[in-house]
Amino acid sequence: MRWSALTVILATSLCVAAPRCPDPELRQATIGGDSITGGVLLHKEPLKFARVRLYSSSGKSGWIGTTDKNGRFIINKMPPGDYRLEVSGWGSATVHLNPEVDKGHGGQIPAWGLLLGDNACVVTMEILN
Repeated sequence: MRWSALTVILATSLCVAAPRCPDPELRQATIGGDSITGGVLLHKEPLKFARVRLYSSSGKSGWIGTTDKNGRFIINKMPPGDYRLEVSGWGSATVHLNPEVDKGHGGQIPAWGLLLGDNACVVTMEILN
């Protein structure tokens, strides 16, 4: 439930009509853990059943899947490193998977998520339980 509420709040704040992210730094994200979980918006609606591809830093395809009916996807059990995430109809972003960012939360391990917005920017979500 917390994921849905947070997604709605962030989606509402990101719905601007820019075709490209105005800041190239916002087309990348650093998250912890070993999963890449995200949601994709296009024209203020979830991007349903879009092809998602994940490439390693060497350019080798590491995962291929699709978003669900709510525009969400999850890629589990990935080693730390740099990845290029491509979503058909949305574009691409760089994801840095770094377990070091999980440290320093008083023993809590956060859940991480990405929101790929209408303006082609990436927002990182950190949820502590």
